[in-house]
Amino acid sequence: MRIFSVSQIGAAFAAVIVLTSVGVGSADTPPSYKSATEAYRQGMTAINAGQTDSALPALEYAAAHGVLGAQLKLARLYTKDGAVPENSSKAFRYYQRIADQFADVPASSPIARYVGEAFCALGQYYVDGIAELPLRADPAYGSRLLRHAGTYFGDAEAQYRLGRLYLTGTGVVKSRTIAANWLTMAARKQHPGAQAVLGEMLWTGEGVGKRRAQGLALLMLANQNTRKDGVDSGWISQSYDRTIAIADRITVEQAKALLPRLSDGGKAAAAVTIPTVPTTTRAVPAAQEPSLSVSSKPRLGPVDLAPPPKMGLSVGFGSTEAGVGGVQ
Repeated sequence: MRIFSVSQIGAAFAAVIVLTSVGVGSADTPPSYKSATEAYRQGMTAINAGQTDSALPALEYAAAHGVLGAQLKLARLYTKDGAVPENSSKAFRYYQRIADQFADVPASSPIARYVGEAFCALGQYYVDGIAELPLRADPAYGSRLLRHAGTYFGDAEAQYRLGRLYLTGTGVVKSRTIAANWLTMAARKQHPGAQAVLGEMLWTGEGVGKRRAQGLALLMLANQNTRKDGVDSGWISQSYDRTIAIADRITVEQAKALLPRLSDGGKAAAAVTIPTVPTTTRAVPAAQEPSLSVSSKPRLGPVDLAPPPKMGLSVGFGSTEAGVGGVQ
């Protein structure tokens, strides 16, 4: 069921919000690109070759003219990529542009996963705030954006972050039960952080029934996934090491038996090509391009703040400590 009702979405698709004038060009200095799509391709070629200085103007030109792939790449670059200095302000603005343009895409759309990523990133920015914008921390609003990303778009990272918010009561009413439900959703999608936190909860029995074999199995899986995906595995590895060190032999064997049913069977996700220029987006001439107000939030209607459906930890992770065969 759709969580958000988006107002004036037609206007969002009709206008491309400009975040920076770099690379857009002017009447005196026309761009050296045949099209926005070509600029995106040149930018990505330069990035892959390690030529960041020449890549940025091309990607910025493409992003300003509606190329989703360029907008997303720039947001990631300024967030975590490492090729350029981290800049939360620029990343926030690119993610907000994506959310404003594509908030109403169907969840089945091939670009839905990228829109979900944008909402997830925006949600976390609102939870934390950005001093240099300035963007005041608003955890309640941030949790709403994360909920939209996790519910409508099924974004695993958003589901994980929501689970963490419910564990601490940040922006939401503290509830370990609701936290476990959100973490379960993300863990089933092989999110290592969600698997590790849920594994710790099941191991200790804090907020959920104690099921040590299932908890250890999830920690094993989280440890494997962080290594496979190249994710920073510091705290996950430490949690796994602490737990395996005190686990008895029977519990370890039960956990190993659970692993094939908890993992994705080693199936790699199909490669997805990010679309370049959306056919429904029209670039606005530079003279007409509106600036993005920091205070403007994604154009969204009322948000359903109800908790996720009660899944129960039997969904995907077995129902009893002895019930190894009951894992689905």
